[in-house]
Amino acid sequence: MPVLSYYPGCSLKTSNRFYEKSIRDVSLFFDIELREINDWSCCGASSASAVDDLLAYALPARNLAIAETEGYHIICPCPACYQRLKVANEKIRVDKGLMDEVNDAIAPLSCYGSMEVKNIIELFTEYVGIERIAASINYDLSSIAVVPYYGCVLTRSWRIKPFDDTEDPVSMDNIISAAGASVISWQYKMECCGAGKTITDKDTTLRLSSRIMDMALKKGADAIVTPCPLCQLNLDLLPIMGRRHESIPVLFITEVIEMAIHGRIGGGRSHIVPVDGLLKKMKNA
Repeated sequence: MPVLSYYPGCSLKTSNRFYEKSIRDVSLFFDIELREINDWSCCGASSASAVDDLLAYALPARNLAIAETEGYHIICPCPACYQRLKVANEKIRVDKGLMDEVNDAIAPLSCYGSMEVKNIIELFTEYVGIERIAASINYDLSSIAVVPYYGCVLTRSWRIKPFDDTEDPVSMDNIISAAGASVISWQYKMECCGAGKTITDKDTTLRLSSRIMDMALKKGADAIVTPCPLCQLNLDLLPIMGRRHESIPVLFITEVIEMAIHGRIGGGRSHIVPVDGLLKKMKNA
């Protein structure tokens, strides 16, 4: 059984607890053990880098250092957390001066950049495999058409080599197809949903997320699928933020796999836009 250190990040313990439940459920099904990093703390997300460069490295490095003592590579479901830990890990590994500076800040812990940092898509492509996902299907999702929405952060980094194409990624498309759902090609895979603007400028998020939702509807999608907790939240909040037009469900990638193997979505009631219509479209495989 593969064992990975698991860094949930703040959102999977608060607004997106049902995402964590889904991740753990599907990982367990595929015999992957996720061991939550002991005493983990906030990675700084986008805020720390706007305040202080050292802080932006020290916050993720603290979590990396703990994971190094535990000896397992790291899975970060949140794209923002993934980017912060991945960038810090790679930079510390090759920059001895930065390593020393960061380790002074997080003493008595020490980070050497010795672990691999993976995102949720890499978890399923590298530790499970597309063929195994396809072989595990118990429910037919072929009547459900979805658009894959990666968000603007996951594959875009100017400091590390991306795991997929930065503008037209396909790795999540392949997972969705393996789970049996129909993938619709569209040009909004990487559009910004408004991100943290929801707090300070709701109208901006409403406008940007509505553009994404409108295009998904225009393409004939039954659902939007994302790996990002913030993207899911913003798009799912549209009816509450004032959207007057139709909205379709916004699923996490693990929830698509849940549907394919279990015939249900464990956190279905946590969705603002109801998912019941999707479940009714499923058939036994």
